[in-house]
Amino acid sequence: MTVLPSIEFLHLVIDGQTRNVVHLHERNCTCGRFQLDDIPCPHAMAVIQKFHMDSYKYCSDYYNIDYLLKTYEIPVNPLPDETTWQIPEDVSSQVVLPPKGKIKPGRPKKKRGIGGWEGNTVTCALCRRKGHNWRTGRNIPKRD
Repeated sequence: MTVLPSIEFLHLVIDGQTRNVVHLHERNCTCGRFQLDDIPCPHAMAVIQKFHMDSYKYCSDYYNIDYLLKTYEIPVNPLPDETTWQIPEDVSSQVVLPPKGKIKPGRPKKKRGIGGWEGNTVTCALCRRKGHNWRTGRNIPKRD
């Protein structure tokens, strides 16, 4: 990849036929991966490596080891056996059934409505009435 600097944090990265603009200060690239993953994309890594910068500085804090350890700081206890559960009477007395109705075989029909412009708005060019055109009109004046 070829890195062409523009200003301090804005660089053009040429990767074969594609050109991507990397803005390190805002942590984004025109390829979209830098913003999506919060980890430098290959284009951003090319800029970081060219200028001998610390790539960890441009990673999200969520990828830090401290955040990883905080994730598992709170213990998660497994549920006890289902036979030992104490379910209230009003909850256990309710019966939940599957929805009524039967799915018809075949391809589902279209569920789109007809817009106002799609209705019967054809206008005849000869008599200027709506509902038919000059080919299908009935009261067309005859030519001499």
